[in-house]
Amino acid sequence: MKKTMIVLLSLSVLGLTACGAANQPAGNTDAGKTAEKPSQTTQAEQKPVTLSVWTTNKDLLADQVKAFEAKYPTIKIKAEFMGGYDEMAQKVMAAVVSNTLPNVVQLGQRHGIPQMADSGKLIPIEQFMSEQEKTDVYPAFWDRFRYKDKLWTIPYNSSTPMLYYNKTLFDQAGLKAPNTWDELVKAAQTLTKDTNGDGKVDVWGFNTAADSPWYVQPMTWNRGGSIVDKAGKVTVNSKEAVEVLKSFQDLVHVQKAMAPNQHNTAEQDFSAGKLAMIYKSGSALAGTQKEVGQKFEIGVAYLPMIKDRNVPIGGNSLGIFKSDPDVEKASWTFVSFLTNTENAAATSISTGYAPIKKSATETEAFKKKMSEDPNFKIIMDQNQFLRGQGIHPADSLIWSGLVTALETVEGDAKADPQKVLDKLQADVDSFMKSYK
Repeated sequence: MKKTMIVLLSLSVLGLTACGAANQPAGNTDAGKTAEKPSQTTQAEQKPVTLSVWTTNKDLLADQVKAFEAKYPTIKIKAEFMGGYDEMAQKVMAAVVSNTLPNVVQLGQRHGIPQMADSGKLIPIEQFMSEQEKTDVYPAFWDRFRYKDKLWTIPYNSSTPMLYYNKTLFDQAGLKAPNTWDELVKAAQTLTKDTNGDGKVDVWGFNTAADSPWYVQPMTWNRGGSIVDKAGKVTVNSKEAVEVLKSFQDLVHVQKAMAPNQHNTAEQDFSAGKLAMIYKSGSALAGTQKEVGQKFEIGVAYLPMIKDRNVPIGGNSLGIFKSDPDVEKASWTFVSFLTNTENAAATSISTGYAPIKKSATETEAFKKKMSEDPNFKIIMDQNQFLRGQGIHPADSLIWSGLVTALETVEGDAKADPQKVLDKLQADVDSFMKSYK
């Protein structure tokens, strides 16, 4: 790969993620020839090897690593915490340039995977997998990690957005969980309250978590539009996307049921009883239940529909970088272990992450959790509406641009949503012209 291309890829991720949140060098060998028989990969005898694993999990995947090393004593794992998704993307792209990549990496779903693929260092994960293994993963998850007709990383901690609501407040007001966006707006207006009569709102009706662009995506889909179409063309200034931006602007300035630019504290506000409804990840269920405790009853519902109901995919995935045949084989053995049926089910049960594999939903432990926790069941049942959008080189730019767009319209009642998104579209178009 040309040096100028490497620098461009590095700068694109380093620049675009600024608004967000001893390694074995990876060589340049042909990875595809080492992974054509996946059924042998996880069972074959391994030469002693130590894998460098970069993770976004603060616990360094400790329990999984311990279980893996007990099962595969010839493979040792050196896991290193690389920070959040944004920091991980920056460090990986720097390592592309310096040729100091890890063997296995945990990557956020919108954090530079196309750039890593185009660098020539990332191996398409499909090369390690049998057709049966690929079929066991829900198709929508694969759709999310597809780029240039190849599957580059395997879904790992994959989540979906949900509507969480304060059921105690809803019951007191005689309301049911909203099924449509219009019903959500009306409920938000009803539940926005000045409880102590000082002229200031004490309980707001609705908001989203800090990952606000994630919710713009399904709200655009559900109006019949798209952010990135099937051909890979970005259409962020479509009529439907403009309508979404206008709906947030109206919630703040017309219906007066949402506090402006309060996404960063919305999750804490909800847990404290200061917010009646919030869009946030289904993977936050266990943590939310712990934070709320006995303060009020939590309700969980599908994302309200507009013309349709589609649900996007978030979270992260696992990838393997080129090295040598033995290391690549060991890397897939580790990745396959982390994503196997039992571990996929266990992760889903303990958090609320989606079970990426169909077989995980058939385990007795998963079925038991579904029968015992109605909120967990709602989160899992919503997966019938999953929709994947292929990864795109401009993902980070689109995300940060939508954050700015929401800040603009929430902070200014006179801001023109069309002009705001036209500006973002122009930025994306300019970026893609230089991304060759």
